[in-house]
Amino acid sequence: MLVSDFRGPSDWRRPLLQLAGRHDVVAVEIRDPREQELPNAGELWLVDPETGRQLRVDTRSAKLRRRFAEAAAADRSRVAQTLASLGVRHIVLTTAGDWLRELALFLRRAR
Repeated sequence: MLVSDFRGPSDWRRPLLQLAGRHDVVAVEIRDPREQELPNAGELWLVDPETGRQLRVDTRSAKLRRRFAEAAAADRSRVAQTLASLGVRHIVLTTAGDWLRELALFLRRAR
């Protein structure tokens, strides 16, 4: 089992392909719903923790919030497609839900 949020560069693709060639791999994607949509919170300064780059955004903009949600959904879709193309089973668990029940159901179905 590989547990990750699968955010950032997709440099995991090749090693995962090699691993999946020899083993039955399950990718457990952890999602936080707060990373999928921007709240309407006014002006914010966002900081990239890896680079320190700062960006001022006005989250009152419905267009900005929509574009953010669309980009987040497209990114998650790309991750799912990549995992499927590698032959890796994939489950999404959320920090907002009953992840233990979801995982148990997934594993039971996989038998």
